[in-house]
Amino acid sequence: MNLLDRFNAQIVGSDSKIFDISAKISPSGDFAKLKDLDVILSSWNAILLTPIGTYPFDPDFGSRLLNFVFEPADSQTAKNIENEIATKLSRYDDRGTVKSITVKYLPNRKGFTVSILVKFQDFEGQVSAIIDDSAYFNFLRQS
Repeated sequence: MNLLDRFNAQIVGSDSKIFDISAKISPSGDFAKLKDLDVILSSWNAILLTPIGTYPFDPDFGSRLLNFVFEPADSQTAKNIENEIATKLSRYDDRGTVKSITVKYLPNRKGFTVSILVKFQDFEGQVSAIIDDSAYFNFLRQS
């Protein structure tokens, strides 16, 4: 097996197995290796928490979740958030299946939490994120 084949088998994966490398360092000192559902959860988290326009070579990459922080905390905004999530995940990473999306508004400040139940093959997992006014203002400071 040549070097490229070995790389494809260990990192890229196959039709039934997927692999990726995380920016976290493993106990052995290497980058942590993700596989199967963890790859999708990491990817979806990156898509949802990246504001549109911040990725240099793909300005449409990411989501507009920060735009919903100061919107009314009502059912229509929740539907718009769910639609944004479903649209961006289907566009940028359709390896998993969205089983459900739950939006809950924060009681004491502007913002919301999103929880997405995902299924990939025989695995199920959840991506959760808190999108609030502090995340919004941190983004503005960095821009």
